[in-house]
Amino acid sequence: MIYIETDSKDAAYHFSVEEYLTRVFRSDEPVLMIWQADKCVMLGNYQVAAAEVNMGTAQAEGIQIVRRSSGGGTIFTDLGTLLYTVIMPFNKDRDPLKIARETVAAMIVKALGKMGVPASQEGRNDILVDGKKVSGLAQYTRRDRLCTHGSLLYNTDLDMLVRALNVDEGKILSKAIRSVRSRVTNISQYMDNPPDTGGFQDLLKQKLFEDLDIREYVLNADELTEINRIYHDRYGNSSWTVENTPKFSFHNSERFPGGKAEVFLDISKGIIDSCSIRGDFLGTTPIRGLEEQLEKKAFEYDVILETLDRIALEPYLGSITKAQLLSCLF
Repeated sequence: MIYIETDSKDAAYHFSVEEYLTRVFRSDEPVLMIWQADKCVMLGNYQVAAAEVNMGTAQAEGIQIVRRSSGGGTIFTDLGTLLYTVIMPFNKDRDPLKIARETVAAMIVKALGKMGVPASQEGRNDILVDGKKVSGLAQYTRRDRLCTHGSLLYNTDLDMLVRALNVDEGKILSKAIRSVRSRVTNISQYMDNPPDTGGFQDLLKQKLFEDLDIREYVLNADELTEINRIYHDRYGNSSWTVENTPKFSFHNSERFPGGKAEVFLDISKGIIDSCSIRGDFLGTTPIRGLEEQLEKKAFEYDVILETLDRIALEPYLGSITKAQLLSCLF
């Protein structure tokens, strides 16, 4: 098995490395990566960010939002989380979920067991400790390669996880896949003398390497050039992230001192197709003028904020403020 490690803490960069290794890199050996990312919400390929992420929290806390190429649910990671990737040759006659369970999940469970952590596999793609989730796996294929990746909650800020992923279920009407909010825990709570996250990464590598014939590989300049191209075209490109959003409808209402505001949006490929704002606010100008200025805009916090900065809202919404309207939208 080949082991590759990078110094980057950018999740989008690591997904670009995965894409390169899965689609371009040619090797008969499996490839293993263990990596970290700064505060990040990782969307499954078929998910709607607005349905999964508390956008206000993400904006306030500087949480990156990235869309990966695998399916499955949205996860939150920070520097208390480890992530792992295994890329291997793949025969399409085989069941990828079975491969994930019998190879990738099994080796992670075994390594945790060597540290005294009583981990076990459960369901399709979860690893649990004491009945609580510490890891979930997801997969995708490119040509004749299978990429399986997952996260390990080691010393993750679980309060931040809950706040970042805590979305009102009534806001979104969509055929997109929704995440299941599982009870989660940190692996560090089950270790007698838990090291810091860097120490845990070293320990995990040590335990994995005991059972694997590993050789380390350093990506060369040409490979890094191609990875950077993938990064700028896809995973590090916010337009790509938005355009891959499934079509959905958004509805939310809030009551403020200046009256009730109720927002209805239809969104396709991340763009607001139609906008309707209703309520008992004391506007003096037809609300359609505001609705039209929000249509054809990307449904992203920064884009809507910039748009509202250019609009005098009082004629439309009375005393309802920009901050209050944003809280209704995000």
